[in-house]
Amino acid sequence: MRTRGALAALAPVVLLALTACSAGGTDADDAATPGATDAAACEPGALPTLTDGTLTVGAGEPYEPWYVGEPTSGEGFESALVYAVADRLGYAAEDVVWETVTFEQIVSPAIKPFDLAAYQTSITPERAEAVDFSSPYLTSRQGVIVADSGEFSDAASLADLEGARVGVTAAQTSLDAVEAAWGDAVEVVPFSAAGDGMTALSSGTVDAMVMDVDQGVAASTVYFPDTQVVGTLPAVGEPEQLGLVLDKDSALTACVSDAVDSLDEDGTLDALRTEWLKSDDVPELS
Repeated sequence: MRTRGALAALAPVVLLALTACSAGGTDADDAATPGATDAAACEPGALPTLTDGTLTVGAGEPYEPWYVGEPTSGEGFESALVYAVADRLGYAAEDVVWETVTFEQIVSPAIKPFDLAAYQTSITPERAEAVDFSSPYLTSRQGVIVADSGEFSDAASLADLEGARVGVTAAQTSLDAVEAAWGDAVEVVPFSAAGDGMTALSSGTVDAMVMDVDQGVAASTVYFPDTQVVGTLPAVGEPEQLGLVLDKDSALTACVSDAVDSLDEDGTLDALRTEWLKSDDVPELS
């Protein structure tokens, strides 16, 4: 979403399309099973990466709040997370190489052109059959975005949005969350990409848009400033969690999970969430 000049108007549509959360139950305990770690195997220089001495990281086109500027900037939640993980694994910032990939490349069973990928990928048992996940680094929620000047701009509860036309990204988590929250009380309008839905919201074609709340906060404050996040939807089933993605049965999975766990235990993950994600104060609608 970071283009300049004549391309700026296209950024929200193109890059909001790159959301990676999907429909289906999530169970981090079942899906992310890194296994026991041999401490010596995780020592700096011992990891069998694609290129000796280098950690290759897969990511899509950068957009906030996950990447601020290019991934190499170290700014944005996932960019900062990757460099923190790399540091725990013994890699200096200059030893991290970024590879631009599609979401399909990340979750497919094909051999990966990266050692790990950071692309807002939800941990699901289905995906865990094709790829490895690290320990989760973020629990996600679904946010509700409305137009500042729309009929539902003052919505403060689920009931306040009954009768609305609600946009979702087809086949993603938002669809299940909307159906669970409202049933037939709203009209669901699917879009192939979140950016298309946000454009429709700004033009009045839909009354609300539902997507990952952290992405929604960035969309409403940076890319579509005529909109606002009014709340989050109640969780459906198991909490939706994001993990770093590795090749199936990767020799790196346990070490990467250990690095994520250590960042969680010492408060680094909390600090990164506070710095880059602005959704802590968004209330849950009831």
